[in-house]
Amino acid sequence: MAKLEPAVAIEILNGCDARDQDFHALGSETVDALLAYADEYGYRKPRGANGSRGRYWHAYLVRQAVKSGTWPRMWSR
Repeated sequence: MAKLEPAVAIEILNGCDARDQDFHALGSETVDALLAYADEYGYRKPRGANGSRGRYWHAYLVRQAVKSGTWPRMWSR
């Protein structure tokens, strides 16, 4: 999978209504929408990762969105 541009990551997060939220606070509909985008973009979680593909995808999107400089840093770690 090629790296996403920060603007695309922001569009996905906003489109899934996942803005300003921790992954564990998201509803199941939002997680399903995030996973649909992960499938569309061919995202696979890192080998040996502890946690769900959805959580890793969300973290990846947030990291990319923070690079834009317009995304709040509160959920980036």
